[in-house]
Amino acid sequence: TALESIMLGVGSLSVAGVCMLPITVIKMCYESGKYGYESIYAAVRSIYRSEGHRGLFSGLTATLLRDMPFSGNYLMFYNQTKNIVPHDQVDATFIPITNFSCGIFAGILASLVTQPADVIKTHMQLYPLKFQWIGQAVTLTFKDYGLRGFFQGGIPRALCRTLMAAMA
Repeated sequence: TALESIMLGVGSLSVAGVCMLPITVIKMCYESGKYGYESIYAAVRSIYRSEGHRGLFSGLTATLLRDMPFSGNYLMFYNQTKNIVPHDQVDATFIPITNFSCGIFAGILASLVTQPADVIKTHMQLYPLKFQWIGQAVTLTFKDYGLRGFFQGGIPRALCRTLMAAMA
């Protein structure tokens, strides 16, 4: 059912999100070039020294608020779209294409729904001293960029997330 799909997506991504967050924080800080880290190890050491273990989990709430709805919505949209398609009338050769198309559609919808949370999470991870809690990130993003600011980077994210999810 739609509710079961949402719950399964939310539960699985919650566990994965918590486990992967330190790697995501290091990757984002290292790739941003903002900090000038010489290596990944230097990034880990610097983050841990300046912010402690909390630094490796910066943006956890925002990440979960983005990933849990994405996964839940994606799985729900995917299953609901797949159920609409009459598979018994589709030639067996086209079933993978049909499923992939359902995944693309579901990924686009789920990406649009969760883009504001992704923007907030990114701000909190790149600038943890400026954005210390979600409310502050929301307020400053809206103040600086308006409503449009919550959808910056939406197209590249939708392409990336959609294609990854649809292929899976």
